Amino acid sequence: MNEMKKIACLLSCAAAAMGAWSETLWPGPDTVMRAQSDSTIAPLADGSLGVTTGVKARWPGVRMDFVKSEADLSRFGRFVVAVSNTTDTPCAVHLSLKGRNLQGQGPGGYVVLKPHATGEIVAYANTLPWELDAPLKLEGMNGRPTGQDSAGGGGFNIRHTTSFHIFFMQTGKASGFSVQRVSADGDGAPPPKVLSAKTFLPFVDRFGQFMHDDWPGKVHDETELARTKTDEDAWLATNETSPIPESDRFGGWAGGPKLKATGFFRTEKVNGKWWLVDPEGHLFFSHGVDCVGIGNGTTGIGFREKYFAWTPAKDDPVFGRFWGKCTRPAAHGFYKDPTHVPYDTFSFANANLRRKYGEKWQSEYIDRAHRRLRAWGLNTIANWSWSAIYSLRRTPYTLGLGTYGTPRLKDSTGWWGALPDPFNPAFEKKLRERARDAAKTMRDDPWCIGVFVDNELSWNSEARMKEVSEQYFSTVRRVLREELPNHLYLGCRIAWGTDVIYRAAARHCDVVSVNIYKRQPIDNLPPDAVDKPLINGEFHFGALDRGLFHTGLVATRNQNSRAQCYRDFVNACLDHPRFVGTHWFQWQDQALTGRGDGENYQIGFLNVADAPYPELVQAARDVASGMYKRRYGDQK
Repeated sequence: MNEMKKIACLLSCAAAAMGAWSETLWPGPDTVMRAQSDSTIAPLADGSLGVTTGVKARWPGVRMDFVKSEADLSRFGRFVVAVSNTTDTPCAVHLSLKGRNLQGQGPGGYVVLKPHATGEIVAYANTLPWELDAPLKLEGMNGRPTGQDSAGGGGFNIRHTTSFHIFFMQTGKASGFSVQRVSADGDGAPPPKVLSAKTFLPFVDRFGQFMHDDWPGKVHDETELARTKTDEDAWLATNETSPIPESDRFGGWAGGPKLKATGFFRTEKVNGKWWLVDPEGHLFFSHGVDCVGIGNGTTGIGFREKYFAWTPAKDDPVFGRFWGKCTRPAAHGFYKDPTHVPYDTFSFANANLRRKYGEKWQSEYIDRAHRRLRAWGLNTIANWSWSAIYSLRRTPYTLGLGTYGTPRLKDSTGWWGALPDPFNPAFEKKLRERARDAAKTMRDDPWCIGVFVDNELSWNSEARMKEVSEQYFSTVRRVLREELPNHLYLGCRIAWGTDVIYRAAARHCDVVSVNIYKRQPIDNLPPDAVDKPLINGEFHFGALDRGLFHTGLVATRNQNSRAQCYRDFVNACLDHPRFVGTHWFQWQDQALTGRGDGENYQIGFLNVADAPYPELVQAARDVASGMYKRRYGDQK
């Protein structure tokens, strides 16, 4: 036996010893394929299933149902769907696992296929390390432990999987693909720990962490919390210099070509690739992070007091200031119910900052934020960030404005509500007021890259897309040109939209912004759109190995896998000729018990105790160290 065969044999034996195996779910006697809306299916000569999709449904494709209505897939670690592109144009085929509640977020993934190419969609099981021995009603969290026999309440429970949805995101064009096989792999991971539902409450400790288990980086007392500061101080002393080689004060590439300097950020196409150009005339790629600031860990306490082992008195002289009150219903989740509003909130994350940095915690935190950004190789404070941090003008930033509070189109609905009506005079009036207010402090600020207006609008649900989008983008551009003429118009952070929307955005925006919650930045402008750069406003990856209940929108197996996904995503943006930046969502993990709409994702550079995730930090540094030469010189 040669050496390679010996290695393969050893790996196979190791996998078998760990309990790794694979099963075919389809074709098989326990599953059946059914067409989704506006789709047809038919067997092909090679034994695969052909799927033809139309232009009416939002997610056309095929659904693999279980014959016995649902299946317990908790023994598997990942799922693989082999698919082929049956068309002459590139396409992305997506996968989403569903349970009884179709709104529950189950595992998912996608694959980008060239014309007539074959590939695999891979999704990880995302099984929590813990489960309860009986059902227990837990409110206000998108992810939470469930009973072994529970259907998951409002969420997804892999023990009660009902279907695999294999689909396209609607592009306005008829298309098609084929499915060869659906399989499931056991990866040898240990089964979840079973916890008693009777003794589960409370489950949140005084630091805002999960009480009933341990993991690397968990804080057990104030001494350990103080040690995280000391350890990071030592790390920053060694690594505080930016890993971006030859960077100027803005984080641009001083060692690259010198272009026209205007004193503000602008765009230029160089050697077939779009770039930002910083105020000094250097090429700039916006490597950033959203939500830089305090309050990311704020969570609802009201109507859920029994979840928490500790909360301070509201008049507590040290921690009482971290109480708050929310007076508006959330868009989704437990606090959408008007009977639960208003409700008390508390920020465990901010309480931890007070414990960690003392009475002057805010000023130290603000300074440390800039030091961290530079040391991590990040050169942009992106959307939703705290003005007290970016107004120091030590790191370039983006500004976010909104048209919220203006009348909505009556025939428009969507995930975040109806589309603002750009024909109503209040639309321009409100936006102009906000732009003028912002101009008081940053009209002539060279550190401002540009302005986002609005976020993830409900474009797909509007009947008059072309007319509405033209009015929307042209009005916003005109207002910004008049009130904030020195800064780029960065668009509205499109999460979903047809080619009509992208064409309108490209006509009027300096940079078209998109939010991409996928493993790769596959978005692009239509071939007939005006040639403009793109910027990715949000992406993230999460895992379940550090004490939280939800991975976020794109799951990985552990922190090392999460870090590698970061490298792959940002490098793919660097290789893309249109992308001039990408911004991670978000700075700090969301609260274990969820923000107002229930999101409780493990998606931060920092945990609730303000400690950086070293794997993700190193990934950002790795990318930053070669990002300019990679993009300019195509060095991969």
